[in-house]
Order: sequence, then structure tokens, then C-alpha cells
Amino acid sequence: MRKHHLALAAAVLFVPLIGCDNEYDPDAPAIDPTAPRVRITSPARGTFAGDVTSVAVKGIATDDSGVVASVTVNGLPAAVEADGTFQVTVPVEAGTNLLHAIAKDAQNNTGKETRAVVAGALEPIKSIVPQAITASMTAQTFDALGRGVTGFLTGSNLTTLATPFNPMVDWGTTNSQPDCLYAQAKVTKVAVGPNSKVSFAPQPGGIWLKVELDRPRIDSHLQWAVSCFDGSRDVAIGATKITISGMMTVGIKASGVWDVHFDNPNVAITGFNVELGGVPDQIIDALNLDRALGPVLGFVAERFAVPYVNQALMGLNETKTVDVLGKKIDIKITPRTIDFDVVGATIELDSVLRAQGDTASPGFVYVTNDPPVMDMSQGFQLAVVDNAANQLLGSMWAAKGLEYGLDLKNGSYGEVGTLYDRVDLKAAVPPFIDAHHGALRLTIGDLIGTFKHGPAIATMVAINAEVDLKVVAGAGGELRIDVGSPKMYVDVLDENVDGANQLSNAQFEAVSSFGLSRIVAFGSGALGTIPLPSFGGVAFKNVKITQQTGHLVVAGQVE
Repeated sequence: MRKHHLALAAAVLFVPLIGCDNEYDPDAPAIDPTAPRVRITSPARGTFAGDVTSVAVKGIATDDSGVVASVTVNGLPAAVEADGTFQVTVPVEAGTNLLHAIAKDAQNNTGKETRAVVAGALEPIKSIVPQAITASMTAQTFDALGRGVTGFLTGSNLTTLATPFNPMVDWGTTNSQPDCLYAQAKVTKVAVGPNSKVSFAPQPGGIWLKVELDRPRIDSHLQWAVSCFDGSRDVAIGATKITISGMMTVGIKASGVWDVHFDNPNVAITGFNVELGGVPDQIIDALNLDRALGPVLGFVAERFAVPYVNQALMGLNETKTVDVLGKKIDIKITPRTIDFDVVGATIELDSVLRAQGDTASPGFVYVTNDPPVMDMSQGFQLAVVDNAANQLLGSMWAAKGLEYGLDLKNGSYGEVGTLYDRVDLKAAVPPFIDAHHGALRLTIGDLIGTFKHGPAIATMVAINAEVDLKVVAGAGGELRIDVGSPKMYVDVLDENVDGANQLSNAQFEAVSSFGLSRIVAFGSGALGTIPLPSFGGVAFKNVKITQQTGHLVVAGQVE
């Protein structure tokens, strides 16, 4: 026999019904007329039960034979009275819970209904979610950053980085104006060999930067005066190797932006050479070019390394507004802490993820979670606390992101577009992500679909779904959360329907396929908004998403 409980896969275009005992007949009733009818009367759809650990589920079950053999709710047997009313206390956890009532008669015919209820303490929707994202930057990540900067170093115009330091030597002038005894040296060109290298290494307190310049050449223009007699010439300053090293400190300003510094670099020069023929000895002593190079090259290193690191870190925090399913979503990610040791860095970020127009929200379910345990052995990890995702989902629900109508006669809606003129959709409770008990799942509860012929209601269904999550990479390598395979529970409702609400198998499958498409569209759109920060300039492979108590953990290997 066929029942009104569905288990669906996202990739399936034709929706198969479960429990098929007979040859399929598209015109046969979708709901077995010989099965018991079960209805949950309490809690009502849309119930926020509060900070509780169980709810009392009440309802009524009837059967044409007059006898209902048993009723269970989430596998727990209910006490059934002679008139068919039943009651059972069912454990619930924080978040959106699905209550599955199953009634059986003496012939083992089965009727089912599903109801959603929200449990748990509510946090104001405007709250900042602390430690919303934890990111690990391993030593491999810093090594990849170094390779990226090396490419920049050998392929960019270093002269533009050095010339702001001019004059690199300024001796004997008055306010940089020539006098009768003075010397100046200005950089005109900087070039390095192809074996130059930049490396980053995490250390307690910051990042150790080492820049190795292969056969550097610094072209300079010298000008001077001795006893008011002027002179000038161009010289090439070279070396076999120049090494610049020191600690980069990384902090967070009060405004919530990164504060990166490279102070007091060490400069070691090997094989220094310069031809200064024609330059007076007094001027040569004043120029002291080998010592003058240190500050210049330290300045150059700071000019390319600090912005590169800052850009990489800026990939971890952002403020922007995006459009998702017709709603404006405000995203604000700000750094909270950053800690370094020899194996890498751990970064904590706070978040506020809200849809505009959510002021009517009762709040979102907030669960206290332990900090995630980050794997610093290789690659990278991002741990997104479920509270951040649930703030977004609760906000979108309050802003009516799951309440809209569609004209089915105009658009690509498949078979359902040939059956009905319009559908109005409204979710009774907010969707919820659960990252506990080894699961990583999105629950969408009591999405009510009202299908119409003109102004008349033709049928109503309640769609409940549990959706597995996954992580996918965009065309540019950016990561986002997406939905996997939903399991759907579709109930045909009798309330407010004009006439008998007896759907055929074909009608029921068309409605269910449509419901599946709405679940996938919402899940993919909403969850794709949840920020998965990246480290600028670093590519990753073998990315996967897992669950760690209270967190969605995205992990991958550095390429």
C-alpha cells in the first residue's frame, strides 16, 4: 500500500513513494483509505516550547474498523484512550524538533503525521555571536603564503616600493636642500634574481619573516658637493645575496581591523660591491652605502610583505550585504583573537548574520558549545559554530524569507504547474542546523504549502525535511555550504480546503517534487550565505565538511 510519508533524494526528479505493495496506479489515492488517520493536536504548528527537555504530545487516531492498535511518537508508545485520543511525553533538544506520530490498526495498516516544535533558550536576534568562526593557519599555510609572496617579489616592480624611501642617504643638507658640503643617494631601480625567496614561519608572538634576495642590484643616483663644487654620477650597488629577517607582529585594532607590523628588520649582506670611481673620498665615507641599504631594503620588505599578510587575513573577516532569495542579508565578521605558536596560528572571529526586516523575531535558539579542537598538523580548518548559522536562519524566517507566493502558470514548475494556478508557502517555525551527536543536518519544519485554483484552495500540505549538508567550491575556488540529500515528510492537510482533499498518487508526487525543489532552493541559497573565510592567496584541495560538537568543521589540505 502507499503512504503519505516520503523519503526523497535531492538528485531524484521522479519522486518515489515508500511502502509500495501493489502495482503503481497514478490515479489511485495517495493516502491509503484503509489506513488509520492520525492527527497531532498539541503542540500546535508554530509552537516555541521554551527551554524544555520534553513536550507532551497529544492527538487523536481513528480507523474505519473502529480499532487503533497502537500509536507511537518518535518511537515512544502513546497511551491511547477508547475514543482514539492519545498522549505521550517526548524528549526534545534545543532547536527545531520533528515529532513523527505513527498509528497502526490490527491489520498493520499505517497512518502518519509529522509536526515541528522549537525548543531551547532564545537569544535576541540582534546579538553578536562570539567565537562564531575559529580558523587554523598551520605552518603549511604560512609556507604557501611565502610561496605566493615569492611570486610577487620576483614578478613585480620593486622600484616603486623603494622610491618612497628616497633619498636613501641624505647627509649635510638643510631640510633636504643642497649645501656646500653634502651628499645624497637616491634609488632609481631595484632588481633581484630569480632565486629570490620569501618564507613565513609562525612563532610565539607573531610571524617570522625571511626574505632572501638573489643577486640584488640597486641602481642609484649620487649627487654631492665639496667646498661648494657640485658632482653627480649613477652607480650600481650589488651583492651576491642579501637576507632580510625579523618578526612580524599581528594584532587587532579597536576598530576590528588587523594591525600588522614589521619593525626592526635584520639585514645581512654577502658579497657587497659598488664602483665609486670619481666620487671624492669624503663623500664616499659620508654615503656609507652598505649601511644605507639596510633601512631601504627593510622598508621594501615591509611594503610588500605586510600588505600581503594583511590581505590574507582580510579574507577572514568582512562586512557586506548580499541578496539571498529576495532578502537583503547583512554579514559582519570581525576578528576577536589571534594566537601564534610554532605550529601555526588560531584565529577567532565574531559574527552578526541578519536579514533586513527581522525585527519581529522572537530570537534564535542559542546553544552553549565548547570551543572546537583544531587540528594543526596540516592544511587548514574552519569551525563555524551552529549558533551563527541559526541566527541567520532565524533572522531570514522572521523577515519572511520562507513566506511567499508563486504563480504556477507562469514559470518552470513542472507537473505541479499543470495542476494548480498558485501556491502560497509559509514556514511555521525557523529552520535549524544541528551539529551534535555526530550529525550535520538542516531541519526545515512545517513549511505549509497552499495550492489554489483561482481563489479556491485546492489542497494544503505540510512539508517537513531533514537535509544533510556538504561543502562545495565555486568557480573561483571560494568555499560555501550547500545541501545534500533531503529526507522529506509530506502530510496532506484537511484544514481550510474546499471540498475533499483526496490527492491521487500523481498529484501527490507532483506536489512533493515541488516541495523538494523549494527545500533545496532555500537550503542552498541561505546556507551559501554563511561565510567560510579563506586565506588570501592560498589554494586548498580535498576539502570536506564534518561535525564537531556544536560546530560545522570545514577542513582541507594546502596545495
